[in-house]
Amino acid sequence: MESKFYQWWKNHRKVVTLGLFLFGFGFYLRTPFDNDSKIKDTCAKLNSSYQITGDEAMKKLNLKEIKNYNNRELANFYCERYLGIK
Repeated sequence: MESKFYQWWKNHRKVVTLGLFLFGFGFYLRTPFDNDSKIKDTCAKLNSSYQITGDEAMKKLNLKEIKNYNNRELANFYCERYLGIK
């Protein structure tokens, strides 16, 4: 005597397994692009009309403060190097 769930699983296991695999693979591919877009968004906000402060940018970019340097300058320097601007 088979349960209803077992019968359903027997009929749909290939589709469910493929769907879970595609979901996991999509999440795996999305992660680096998501991080990249967060950094680019922070850099854009920093450079356009002072939408965020240097302290906020340092927090979002996970940068450490350096004595005798302005946080905004450090964040701008990081953004320029990350984006390939000379």
